[in-house]
Amino acid sequence: MPSDIILAVDDEKHILALYRRIFMPPERGKFDILGAKSERVSLPPLDCRTYENPLEAVAEYRRQFAAGVRASVCILDILMPRQNGLATARQLREIDPDIEIIVCTADPGTVPLSISKEFCNSVFFVRKPPNIEEFAMLAHSLVRSWRERRKLRRRSAMLRRRAQTMRSQAAFLSSLLESVSDLIFMKDAKGVYLTCNKTFARFAKRAPEEIIGGTDCDFLPSELCRTFLEQDIQVMESGRPLTYERSVEHPDGGRCVLETVKSPVFSRSGKCIGLIGIARDITNRSRKE
Repeated sequence: MPSDIILAVDDEKHILALYRRIFMPPERGKFDILGAKSERVSLPPLDCRTYENPLEAVAEYRRQFAAGVRASVCILDILMPRQNGLATARQLREIDPDIEIIVCTADPGTVPLSISKEFCNSVFFVRKPPNIEEFAMLAHSLVRSWRERRKLRRRSAMLRRRAQTMRSQAAFLSSLLESVSDLIFMKDAKGVYLTCNKTFARFAKRAPEEIIGGTDCDFLPSELCRTFLEQDIQVMESGRPLTYERSVEHPDGGRCVLETVKSPVFSRSGKCIGLIGIARDITNRSRKE
């Protein structure tokens, strides 16, 4: 896995060399914050990319960002001849709003107010030359924070895509249910209606919202309710479809014959979690027979 990228912009070469020594030890692996092998707790190396010219740093990061390369932290000096740190920080945040900014300056007391006001206190100030241990810990903590935010955003985006897919699937299924003339319903393992189409609701003489969330006992005679309950139990316990015919009252008046098929619904683990029913008006066929 590649090291995390941090940028360092300073017109003093020895300061840039210090940053490289802190974050990029000569050998790969884990080193302590001074860059020497140690048995105690160590910090992983970071890919520290240094620039003397802030304009060059901004132009290069714009190219990297367009290519999909992200830096987690940028360490900036304030007083630089070609462009000051405030302008550089502003340009970097325009390219990448998520990049963390550490201002490392010889006199932080003279500049924080203007920068903090513009960046809503989202800039960290360190006196130059920095305390190496504290400076390294700050940079690494910002890298970890940046990494966690990236993971959270990716997960949030995934959940949004999944929710959108589920909404699309639900809309498709709803459209499908209403596009057929058959009566369609679905119950959970306790006999509670999870969904039904409008055709089924018409035969039940209820609105769909009155049926969903209820059971047969909420709108059918007790004797018929017991019959349907026995059928449901048989379907879910046997794991096999059940087909039967029944004469019912048609919503437009008169009688009709419905052929109903109740089929079990299983979870991925193979457990029966309910049933789906499809009923069709077979009155004409029954008369011919």
